Amino acid sequence: MKKIGFTGKCPNGDIASLASQIARMKEVGIDSLEVPIYETDVICGKKINQPELIILKETLNDKGFSYTVHGELSVNLLDSENFESHKEVLKRDIEVSGEINATHLVTHYGQTTNRVYEDKKKYESLLKKQQECYAELGQYAKDHGVVLAIENLFPFELENYAPLPSEIAKTLGEINHPNIKCCLDISHGYINCTFRNVHFFDEINAIAPFSEHIHMHDSFGLIERMWTYIKAENTSYGQGDLHLPLGWGDIPFEKIFGEIQFPQNLNLNFELPERYLKYFLENLEKAKKFLTLQEKL
Repeated sequence: MKKIGFTGKCPNGDIASLASQIARMKEVGIDSLEVPIYETDVICGKKINQPELIILKETLNDKGFSYTVHGELSVNLLDSENFESHKEVLKRDIEVSGEINATHLVTHYGQTTNRVYEDKKKYESLLKKQQECYAELGQYAKDHGVVLAIENLFPFELENYAPLPSEIAKTLGEINHPNIKCCLDISHGYINCTFRNVHFFDEINAIAPFSEHIHMHDSFGLIERMWTYIKAENTSYGQGDLHLPLGWGDIPFEKIFGEIQFPQNLNLNFELPERYLKYFLENLEKAKKFLTLQEKL
């Protein structure tokens, strides 16, 4: 089944605000909503906060909508110092996803420093530990009826190393679990590939067979290298993970969806800031066209 979704917002942790977003998205024909657990207090002290979970379930139940979840952005299983904390929070994310019958839980693949990456023995050790954790949590996710969708990143700092899509594909292939898939963030991949000077289409091709969930937003593939007064100014310079409407940057989306085969079970999920909602119907039509292109492959 192919779906088109949109990432919700919980300003100041206000879960109830999702209700109006669901109503608005249903009016324009969206199939699913991605719930930003990381913006809420549903997880507190690495435990599920039951009063907040009840509010979440009451807000989402019986709306005739499909849900996915985005877990904490800070989860990083390559952070050896805080590994157990990251793992516990990820387990709570899985449990919450199961409680709201979400199909997929998005979680970030780990990143580390360039210094650690260059120490191959240490780096491989961290990768192995992360892979073993994903394999274990694949079964945990299956028990809770959710697919873990592991998202590719780009370096959040210039001294960081974020594994490329092909490296993530290797991990997922070796785990080979039906509940461990990929959340392909096309813009993240574009930025990382440009920064590392590797072939973007080759990298997307490598990860595509696992990419049941895709984050949709545009950029120019440029990592942040200069200071700006406010984040919005990055749009002026075209740098960073801008989350632009499709067509504002230079990612070749039509070529991607017209040439690269993605899974039949596919959800295109838009991650657009509130200020771009006025362009959403236009982007929705583009997404429908991309799904038509997939059917021709």
